[in-house]
Amino acid sequence: MTQHSDRVRELPWDTGRDPAVDLVRGIAVICMVIAHVRVWAPTEDTLVKIVLTLVNNVASPLFALVMGVSAGIVLTRRSRPVQGRIFVERNLVRGLILITIGLALEQLGTFVAIVLMSLGATLMVAAPFALLPVRVLAVVTVVVFAAGPAVNAAARGAFDPARVHSPAIVDQVLQWFVLSTHYRVVSLLPFVLAGVLLARAGLTARAALTSLVIGIAAGVAVAALRLAGHGIGVSDIVSGGVPDALLDVALAASALGAIVLVARWAPARPVVTALAPVRAVGALALSAYVLHVCLIAIAQRVGDPRAPYDSWPIYAGGILVVTVLACWAWWRLLGKGPVESLMALVTDRME
Repeated sequence: MTQHSDRVRELPWDTGRDPAVDLVRGIAVICMVIAHVRVWAPTEDTLVKIVLTLVNNVASPLFALVMGVSAGIVLTRRSRPVQGRIFVERNLVRGLILITIGLALEQLGTFVAIVLMSLGATLMVAAPFALLPVRVLAVVTVVVFAAGPAVNAAARGAFDPARVHSPAIVDQVLQWFVLSTHYRVVSLLPFVLAGVLLARAGLTARAALTSLVIGIAAGVAVAALRLAGHGIGVSDIVSGGVPDALLDVALAASALGAIVLVARWAPARPVVTALAPVRAVGALALSAYVLHVCLIAIAQRVGDPRAPYDSWPIYAGGILVVTVLACWAWWRLLGKGPVESLMALVTDRME
């Protein structure tokens, strides 16, 4: 299958890396880091709780969305596009590598709920769908999103609750797909597919505006549900339920749309340039993720276990700053990140 019509246009990534995509990905990773190190910070203040909740909620769906954009870029780029069987095979291998890295990070015993296994499995499932005609893919994306909460609820009812935290490999796979209380393929898949759609549309200002409008509409739906007595602040929010899924759309779609619109706006180019450290995190997203989890593991093991809580600005802020500056320095001096290079070493040889 080919995407000739996707490639005849001039796309933002035809001549190199797209700063807008790196900026979105970098912000998603930084939100992940903040969501993790916030464990050490006191959160008595209501406003702080709200901000941290939003940062926590936007991280994984925004990353899944931009992961789909990245897959779409590979399909549509003018230079060395990867399509058809090779595209699927490469993403199957990339998914397995993500799962392997995630399982290795779990062995560090941190409090971080590692997202890489669910992301890897989602990428593997999404790859064949990404090759569908645009209109068919759009329908599949909507259907998968609409069915997600029901599938999650059915899985919770069908399986023994003990399997949610079971270390058995079969149960872990079930957790990655439907049972996890944090990340699930069922919930992440529509975001990856939506990202592919945005990339195949060229991630233009119009596409970004569409994403922003969808995000705002989802936000209105979240507010309406709250007024009806469901969702944030008025009832329990089940991860993967309808209010949670709509909140993910509201945050991720709005964030991506707004960031891309700013990045595509000519007067804002100095701002995009000044945000080079954030773009560096986006360019080295997997390396940044691995680094910050390792830093958290070190902080948990070295010295007094209470120190990160007692001196949370130093520990939480330090991990965030070190992660960003390390990525920026590596990007400027060496280019592609170490984890990204390892993945490319394996997948780029597949023909």
